[in-house]
Amino acid sequence: MNRYWVSWYSGNYSDEGCSAPPFQFWTSGYRSRPRYGLNDELYTQLLKINNEEERQDFLDENSRDDCTICAMVDAENEDEIWRAVTKYFPDQEYRFCELQVDPTAASGDRFIGFENRTSLYEK
Repeated sequence: MNRYWVSWYSGNYSDEGCSAPPFQFWTSGYRSRPRYGLNDELYTQLLKINNEEERQDFLDENSRDDCTICAMVDAENEDEIWRAVTKYFPDQEYRFCELQVDPTAASGDRFIGFENRTSLYEK
């Protein structure tokens, strides 16, 4: 079994099929989605708003971003990792996957509250 540090982008929205995985993960940042993540109907509504304050209120209520997510997981190989990540984050977009030589690599500032929940599978 190997330990990997992995990262991907996902909205992490339950109505888009995302669910809580058995492994611990962290949200380390966000990125904007094209067209603020709005569907065609909402985007058309947005384009009709001329008042900047109303526009910002509309975006605060309706827009969606993608999370930058990372995790420390144990797996035999990368394929096993991405099958599991895709199960819980079907909208995932690969960022990186790095084999960790030091099994204690999850300690420190980057992994605040690390609980050693690195299994890809529910027990």
